[in-house]
Amino acid sequence: MGNSISSQQRFAHKKMKEQIQELLDDLRSWRFWYTLLMMVVGCAIFGTVVNAILVPQNYFAGGATGLALLIYSLTDSVSLGVLYALINIPIFFVGFREFALRYIVQSLCGMLIYSLALEWVHIPLETKDPLTAAILAGVLSGIGAGLYLRLGGSIGGMDILGTVLKKRFAIPIGTTFNAINLTILSANAVLYNLDIALYTGIYMFVFSWVMQRVLTGFSQRKSIFIITEHPEEVVHQAIRKIDRGATYFLAEGSHSHTSKRVVYTVINLLELGRLKQYLFETDPDAFVVVNDTAEVIGTRFLTWEDEGFKRRP
Repeated sequence: MGNSISSQQRFAHKKMKEQIQELLDDLRSWRFWYTLLMMVVGCAIFGTVVNAILVPQNYFAGGATGLALLIYSLTDSVSLGVLYALINIPIFFVGFREFALRYIVQSLCGMLIYSLALEWVHIPLETKDPLTAAILAGVLSGIGAGLYLRLGGSIGGMDILGTVLKKRFAIPIGTTFNAINLTILSANAVLYNLDIALYTGIYMFVFSWVMQRVLTGFSQRKSIFIITEHPEEVVHQAIRKIDRGATYFLAEGSHSHTSKRVVYTVINLLELGRLKQYLFETDPDAFVVVNDTAEVIGTRFLTWEDEGFKRRP
């Protein structure tokens, strides 16, 4: 029994040393400080939206910000920045053991930056029309959040709670998010009226859409799987014509049990129509699967540097 406890302590000590070393390496990297800078910029934009649009219009937001706005609307004795920090304290306490130390430290920094932005950033944005206000708020806050999220930044909140619930109780992260946001929308309707809740829903939708566009880019790529009896001809007479490369996968038909090469390539949306035309001309019997891709990093697409990574000399 004593040996078992001792080995567990040694393992925990070793793991902590490794995580501390990872954190120190992270602190010495250019990417960590660049992510921190983007969190400052993004949180300043988000803080502006909350103070200049959401609070005056009585709109709520999703996640921890929405909970802070809900509590703030019930009692204005505590500021929004302090409320957001207080909501995150139990979340960080619960999630401390579930995440790497460097992620926790980065999230704490993000939470502090965002809390300070809610306290200090007060830039007027006058919008008389409620629909315009909801759309403008969604666009600006979506851009702000996307700036740091695409680099792996975090400001705490429901991301941590959702991950903890998924790991411990197998509750899907989407279920946690939907339950919290539905509660916030319902409270918005009860405290104010249905119209305000509707505008809050519009804000949440626009925010989510814009944030996704910032994360993945507007020039979304398509990944193509082509099952054909003539893979060489398809590559040379279709894919090469749009100046793209391809990869072969060895596959086997479930009925015929014959081996064949599947052609895989990645193109942009503007090239899809041309590729279909060339495929029809080359092999009209080909089986083609077109998939959306969230992001593509590599030659002729985004580089690692575009994503904020820097090669070590």
